[in-house]
Order: sequence, then structure tokens, then C-alpha cells
Amino acid sequence: MMKRICTAAALATTFLAGAASATTVNTTYQVDGNPFGTDNLRQVVRVHSPELTTNVYAGLYQMNGDNGFGDFAAFCVDLAEWLHDPVTYTTQPTLFGEAVRDNVAKLYNSVLGGSTVADVIDTSLEAAGFQVALWEIVTETGSSMDVSGGAFRVSNNSGVANLAQSYLDNMGSAATDGYDITYLYNDGYQDLATVAPVPVPAAGLLLLTGFGGLVAMRRRKKA
Repeated sequence: MMKRICTAAALATTFLAGAASATTVNTTYQVDGNPFGTDNLRQVVRVHSPELTTNVYAGLYQMNGDNGFGDFAAFCVDLAEWLHDPVTYTTQPTLFGEAVRDNVAKLYNSVLGGSTVADVIDTSLEAAGFQVALWEIVTETGSSMDVSGGAFRVSNNSGVANLAQSYLDNMGSAATDGYDITYLYNDGYQDLATVAPVPVPAAGLLLLTGFGGLVAMRRRKKA
């Protein structure tokens, strides 16, 4: 199947940390023939970018990978190429410059708030809105994050555009370290991003448990 499915091709068409060294990952769709899975979390938008102007599907991919990935959710970070099944990727922690990577991290943190992608993004509108916001971050060449203008913009779906813009507007001073973001790169096919919440260190869990115990003891003494 040819790539712009990231967008699902001109309408005709959160696991692991980004390691310092590249890891090879062989991927397939969880549902044969449909990268958006059984819930079909995608909507149609018209994208206008330096690479293309056309109607595409924007949504959340449901993928499977080897090398420890298993089933995982991913978004497109590459409008110029096509998605394919199967594809062999390599992980690329520095696929984008630092400023773009920081904004991607802020987007995940502000929208997901420490939860997983599956817990928060469970409608086609949310999936498409997040995807459009992500495209804005990785494609826009100017300083303004505006899905209605600039090097990248969308049209023909005001609901998705409005939600994407609200995601971007709410990034503010969001943290950049709440999620492990893994970028999957292939020179001939669409590149992807997947994430997982950064776990609380074991020492932190012990501190939280101890603090909770002290609070309980104080309450019993007062009683």
C-alpha cells in the first residue's frame, strides 16, 4: 500500500525511549489493510504544504513492531512520502532539530497530561486534531503555530482545524521531559513518532509511599 496514508494518500487512496544508537524495527499494521485500526481513528483534511496540496486522512496509526515494540500507536511526521506495510524502520532520536523536538514534546505533554495516547485520544476528531497539530510543528518554517496560514495549513474540516489550533495554543510552557518519544525513520517511506509516559523512578515511588504513610499516621494521631 502506498504511502501518503499518513495521511492516507491523497484520499485515493508508545513504547520506549529514543535510544542513543539506532535500533531496527520491522513494522506492520495491526489490522491488515488499515493503518488506523479497528476504531478507524481518522478524518479527511485538505493539507497545503511545500510537499503537497491534496485531501488526506489525518489520524492515529495502530502499528505492530518487533524488537520489543509490540502493538503501538503512532503519528505521521512526514508528509512527503507514503506509508507502507510492512516497513523496516530505524530509530532516529535526532530526526528533527532541538527546537522542533521540544515543541513535539510540549504537544504530547500538554495534550496527554501524563496518560497514554490510547487513554486520551479515542475519537477520530481528537486523532485528526493531534495529527494536524504535529504536522504544523514539524512542517512550519515560520515562528507562528497557525494551521490556517503559513508554510503548512489545512482546510475543508473546521472541526479538526479548530481542535488542532487549540492543542497548539495550549502548549505554552509545557514540560519537555514527560514522555519518551521515539522517531521511526525510513528513507523511502513515511516517518513516524510514538511515545510512552516516562515512568516514575523507583526511588520516587518509595518517597511517595513513605509520604503517604506519614500523612496517614498524623491523621490517626489527630483522631
